[in-house]
Amino acid sequence: MGEKALVMKSEEIINQLCDVIGSDAVITDVKEREYFSMDVFDTDEVADLVIQPSSKDQISDALRILSKSDYEIIPRGGGMSYTGGYTPSTKRSAIIDTSLLSQIIEINRDDMYITVEAGCTWKKIYEALKPMGLRLPFFGTNSGSMATVGGGLSNGALFFGTGKYGSAADNVLGMEIIIADGTLIKTGQNAFADAKPHHRTYGPDTTGLFCHDAGSLGIKVQATFPLIYWPKCLGYLSFAYKSLDDAVAALSSISKSGLTEECYVLDPSSAGNLTDVSNVDGAKSVIKVLKEQSSLIEGFKEAFKMAFTGRDVIPEDAYSLHMVISNHSQDALRYDLKEATLIARKDNGESIPNTVPKATRADPFPPMNGILGHAGERWAALNAKVPHSDALKVNQEIIRLMDRYKDRMEACGVWYTLLNIGIQQHSYSIEPVLRWLDEWTELHKRTAESSFLSGFEEPKPNIEARELVYEIREEIIGYFASIGAASNQIGRAYDYMGYLYKPSKDLLMNIKSNLDPKNKMNTGVLGISEDFWNDHKKN
Repeated sequence: MGEKALVMKSEEIINQLCDVIGSDAVITDVKEREYFSMDVFDTDEVADLVIQPSSKDQISDALRILSKSDYEIIPRGGGMSYTGGYTPSTKRSAIIDTSLLSQIIEINRDDMYITVEAGCTWKKIYEALKPMGLRLPFFGTNSGSMATVGGGLSNGALFFGTGKYGSAADNVLGMEIIIADGTLIKTGQNAFADAKPHHRTYGPDTTGLFCHDAGSLGIKVQATFPLIYWPKCLGYLSFAYKSLDDAVAALSSISKSGLTEECYVLDPSSAGNLTDVSNVDGAKSVIKVLKEQSSLIEGFKEAFKMAFTGRDVIPEDAYSLHMVISNHSQDALRYDLKEATLIARKDNGESIPNTVPKATRADPFPPMNGILGHAGERWAALNAKVPHSDALKVNQEIIRLMDRYKDRMEACGVWYTLLNIGIQQHSYSIEPVLRWLDEWTELHKRTAESSFLSGFEEPKPNIEARELVYEIREEIIGYFASIGAASNQIGRAYDYMGYLYKPSKDLLMNIKSNLDPKNKMNTGVLGISEDFWNDHKKN
């Protein structure tokens, strides 16, 4: 009897949703629900419902209905999470897919800001601004052809422009968020009558409150960012290092210098994942490099050099440091390149062809074939942001940890790569990525291009490797927590609340209780499980 009543209740909710937002926006097909319920790394439960609203009003209407039910509400952006950012922990969940809220609302060249809907991709913004000679300071992630603004603000997005300007959250001016009961919240100057959204902090910084919340406080539907002019001149440098110690020291010094828009170190195992300019995709990158240069002659010179270096730009067993440097005159750029070269060489750096940063910048948002590795493998990334002074010992501890698993990893075909990134002048990011051959999920198959997938035979299921990845992943997460490291994506993978200073934890839980009194919004992220919630309420 109870089960029948539950089914009837689901049908009633579906009917109510169809009435207010349209039947086309309510997905009940099991295959589609399975797809929307999985992320890049994992899947748990399959949501009962997936909703694809096309406006803020439709999201508000849907939440007013769902908030009166026993459904959990899960925001989903571009689907690029690898930490359980939107994977349901119960079937009684409704995923709100925001990808249809993808419009650019305003580009204000006079006041130098842009307002977009939260389902807009970084690539769409980049392509709209580039012909105007404008861009965002931080302008997107490697997955920016699919990753959305809302997802990036919820999960600490970084990469393009991060060396100088930080992350997405460091740059957003204001947001609009719809909380669990359907109420629209505005932050920044946009929260004031007749004001333009040109400024972030007038009074307490409520914009920051909703950054990096993993969607636990509400659904982001709109965001405003500052604009900058595209630099007139771009330069690229790459250096090779024989040891991790030298590479980390060089990246730290370059990052602290403030010279670069991007600076990052690849470990020796990463070379196989680089673009080969001898193939079709690589040839396209060469052409794009030609177009990106400020003069035709310079463009031919750069494209020619790149075409004849190919993939073999990094010496075997070397760590490689890559930089993008910008300025508004060739003289100023030459000076910055000279200074960066001096810094890079102090730690025994050997200059190598700058193919990697040049190709990456020439085509920053390619199709998302990178959802699989160069061998067709699956991957699971982790991240720690640490002070510069801790960077080397954290890298070393990750390597020691992996060495303890070496025999088991080799036995079932698991390996790893390390990516180090400089964030402005005050933070250092370390990203170990576990890799293994395993069957592809529907998310992998729908995301990567068919032409890319056709180059591989899909691997067979590898449950042993998958379970080992889970085990290693948990140990690394525990280590990061023990040193107080921050992370790009918290999702359901990191026990954020478990390690937070208690008065700060109480403050956040009081805010959560006010915005989401029934704990319906993305339950489980940030470590706010149902048990944690109930314990907090008791105390």
